[in-house]
Amino acid sequence: MLGLLLSGDLAACTYEGPDDPVRTAAAQKSSRPAPSVPTKSPEVLDAEKRNYAELEKRLAAAQNSALLRDSGPADGPGVGFSKTGKVTTAGRYTVSAACVGIPNAQIFISSSALKEMLRLDVDCSGVSTKVVELPEGYVTAALMRRDPNGPWTGAVAGVRITAE
Repeated sequence: MLGLLLSGDLAACTYEGPDDPVRTAAAQKSSRPAPSVPTKSPEVLDAEKRNYAELEKRLAAAQNSALLRDSGPADGPGVGFSKTGKVTTAGRYTVSAACVGIPNAQIFISSSALKEMLRLDVDCSGVSTKVVELPEGYVTAALMRRDPNGPWTGAVAGVRITAE
C-alpha cells in the first residue's frame, strides 16, 4: 500500500535530464486559492474611459515619434505603470506627462546611465513637459501613486518621451 502512495507522488514529477527538472500538471496543483482582484464598478469604468479620452487629447501635442509612451490608473489598489524603452541615440528628449481625475501625480524617469532619477511633479490641470538629456541605453518611466490602497475613482495618468 505504501508503495502505491509513493508511486503516485513520484509520478507527479518527471525529469528530462540531470539538471532540467520538468513538473507535470499533477505536481503544479496548489491547495491555495488564487488571489481575488477587486473589480471596478460600472461608474468607475465610465469615468476611467472618459479620463483616458481626455488624457489622449492632452498628450496628443507630443507630435514626434514616441520613444516611450504609457498610461494607467492613477488611483485605487495595485500599482501605477512602468514602461521601459531603448534610447538608441543619446541626446535631448521631451518628456510630456498628464493626469486626469486627480489634482497631481509624480512620474519618475530613470536609466542605468543616469546618476539620479528625474522626477516630474505633474499638475493635472494641463500637461507638464521637461526637456532632458538621455544617454544611450534603456530608460524607464513610472507613475508613483501616493495611495496605492485607496479607492478607484477612474483617475488616469500618462507619459510620452519624444525626440527633441
